[in-house]
Amino acid sequence: MDKIKRAIFFSIPTSICNFRCNYCYLNQREEAYQGKQAVFLYTPEYVAQALSQERLGGVCYFNFCAEGETLLTKDIENYIYAIVKQGHYVEIITNMTITPIINKILSWNKSYLQKISFKCSFHYLQLKEHDLLYSFAKNVNKAWEKGCSASIEITPDDKLIPYIDEVKKFSMEYFGALPHLSIARNDNKKHDYLTKLSIKEYDRVWSQFNSEFWKFKKTIFNKKRKEFCYAGAWSLYVDLATGNTSQCYCSRYFQNIFENINKPIEFVAIGKCKESHCYNGHAFLTLGCIPNFTKIGYGDIRDRTKIDGSHWVQPQMKNFLNSKLEENNKLISNKEILLNERKMIINCFVRRYKNLFEKF
Repeated sequence: MDKIKRAIFFSIPTSICNFRCNYCYLNQREEAYQGKQAVFLYTPEYVAQALSQERLGGVCYFNFCAEGETLLTKDIENYIYAIVKQGHYVEIITNMTITPIINKILSWNKSYLQKISFKCSFHYLQLKEHDLLYSFAKNVNKAWEKGCSASIEITPDDKLIPYIDEVKKFSMEYFGALPHLSIARNDNKKHDYLTKLSIKEYDRVWSQFNSEFWKFKKTIFNKKRKEFCYAGAWSLYVDLATGNTSQCYCSRYFQNIFENINKPIEFVAIGKCKESHCYNGHAFLTLGCIPNFTKIGYGDIRDRTKIDGSHWVQPQMKNFLNSKLEENNKLISNKEILLNERKMIINCFVRRYKNLFEKF
């Protein structure tokens, strides 16, 4: 049975999307929706070599997420295929409407498809507006039929409240269960909830979905983590286009892991996080970047049991996602913690010096 060695989160600089959701964090930025494709400096085959099991130390979880709609990224299916072919597990963040690319992926060997999970962003109002609601449902069910995992997730937006009964009825009919809920954040106000409701009313309205994903996110939302975090040692945040790599969304150590694939990757734990909020903590924390933080597994908060008894996340994928990074990695000693801190200080100094030198 495969167990997770590391979690790799891809940043994909594609700012193209076929939707315009008012709650999207990109919609809160001035530079959103620039219509730019990512320009990849390295081929899928090269990237796969850079991220082989041998170089990473074992089987890893990979998250593919673009700044816009992931599957609108040119050639993205080739990068996904190259990673899965290495024996890794992949989660694709998508609005599940780019049917030609989805069909390409679903044509692959079943042994590969069992290692693919779609996080299906269920933008109900946008899907209705673009007449894509049934295409979305068809693609989700097709993914299940082909052996993939697929988890449906909506954002609890104030504008969706009048349609809640519609959403629930449609979901039970086409997905066999209610969708999970994420949390919309207001990036202009230090990660506050993006809602005009009081927190009490917000909870009352959305708790009817009984989403374990939402419940867990609420326990960590806008809460500073003070524990020692192994992001950077057990996880990486990688720009798929360039190979520029940081420890996570908050980082004090930077490198490029594509430039020279014969050079070992530096796995440097971030330690005490400087951020006030753990971005994507639902993944980092359930996968185990902070040892013994929770017994809840990432597979648990992605899965649902359908009315026919089947599951959104198939067994092989769920077992892998429920394994913990701490099970397959060693805790570092106090001496190594000091060495990590030293590496981060030196790395920061070198980068500042290099940037200053380049200005002249």
